[in-house]
Amino acid sequence: MQEKNRNILIGSILMISGAGLSVVLTLVYGSVFGRSLEAYVGTLTADEAFAAELAASGMTLDAVVEAMQGTLTVLLVLAVLFQLVKIAVGVWGLRRAARPATAFVAWGAVFLALGLLGMMFSGVTSVFGLCDLAGGVLGPGLFLWGGVQNKLAFRRMLAAERAAEEQQADESAWPPVRR
Repeated sequence: MQEKNRNILIGSILMISGAGLSVVLTLVYGSVFGRSLEAYVGTLTADEAFAAELAASGMTLDAVVEAMQGTLTVLLVLAVLFQLVKIAVGVWGLRRAARPATAFVAWGAVFLALGLLGMMFSGVTSVFGLCDLAGGVLGPGLFLWGGVQNKLAFRRMLAAERAAEEQQADESAWPPVRR
């Protein structure tokens, strides 16, 4: 098990690059959306139904904008934290690609499920969709498959070592053991 699994290496690189690009795009799009939010809510006040509902709720327009910006900030922070975890797992995968760890399978399955969920919401036609495809589906899929390959190779290696030990024990036994 000295050689690193290429599927894990490629999956890790895809996860790191997809998540890194997704962090940058999340921050850029979030800041642009945050700036345009106040203007958008301002145009809503021209709608009589919205103005009446706003007056009935007792909230001011500034309170609505602050609530929406707070929600946007929380969602952006959660998205960035998730992508940073994906980057950390990708770096971990690059370093330990030769080891037969169950964590490859577990992290790959979790990120693959979340990546498929993200693909359902964003599609493939946007930049975020391409990031989800690379960093959320292809990367974790290769990560998962490489983890399964490492486990199988480790089991074969253990079986070969066990067979060699049994053969050596049989050869060194006195009196010789007949089968």
